[in-house]
Amino acid sequence: MPAGKLRHRAGIVSLAYAAKEENEGTLGAQAAAPLMPGGKEKGHGIDWIVAASETHHAYPSLSAILHARLGLPETCSALDVGSGCLAIVQALAVAQALLASGRGTRILVASADVHSRSLRPGRADGEFGGLFGDGASAFLLSSVKPEGNRPAYRAGRILFRVRRTVCRSDFRERYRWRMPDRAIQRGALSRAAVHRMVKVLHEVERRSGLSRKEAGAFATHQPNPRLVTLLAKQLKVPASSFPPIAATSGNLGASTCGAALHAALQHAAQQPAAQRKPIFLASLGPGLLFGGGWMVPAHG
Repeated sequence: MPAGKLRHRAGIVSLAYAAKEENEGTLGAQAAAPLMPGGKEKGHGIDWIVAASETHHAYPSLSAILHARLGLPETCSALDVGSGCLAIVQALAVAQALLASGRGTRILVASADVHSRSLRPGRADGEFGGLFGDGASAFLLSSVKPEGNRPAYRAGRILFRVRRTVCRSDFRERYRWRMPDRAIQRGALSRAAVHRMVKVLHEVERRSGLSRKEAGAFATHQPNPRLVTLLAKQLKVPASSFPPIAATSGNLGASTCGAALHAALQHAAQQPAAQRKPIFLASLGPGLLFGGGWMVPAHG
């Protein structure tokens, strides 16, 4: 690959890679550890852990590994969800449903992805591996008021759609993943990704009753920074409202949307309560599954 190509074509200036001794379990546990309730019985306030990963395909499952690493009690159930880059949004939806059903009051959602070992030279065609990094994210969803004055957001409805025509054989043949360079050059996947995320954000806007102009941040999947710029342009919102995750870390798969949401929440926590704004979510996965939702500041 010519020097500077990723920076010029995709807008990626650096990639985040896990250290030799790290993996999805260590990254996910590191992200989740600050969310554990304090006291002698650390973690005993968690009723469920819902985990998501694009790269962990081994046994035990990621949720079981994180359950053990975090020292969660036997009364805490463990569950894994998937769908690639859409998985963290699906995990949040599962957590919402569990809270609404009364199956628990505190649910830990975590994601972790290590692409650098599966997409290394010799295992990934062409320059495909140069788009992906390693990372993790974690969130605590609760049906009870947070302790102290910890900033919190209320999650709105999370919705999902499937583009049915994506399953046609001619689409699979034309855009199969073993030919990533040709697909990227053709730009068809890029246009489809932007189009679908624009569509789901329009639906989020309609269902929430919130204007995109009111959003303080857009926590979306980021295949690469160039597509984020195109998405912002089509939505007619500032590109600065998208936390720049992919620019410095690369595409983190299931953890990209989670990392963007974390950055958005961190930024909101630094603002006075009255100035915090809604956050819109959107992501998509293989097969052009796509989904999104919204969060609004919780006051009192």
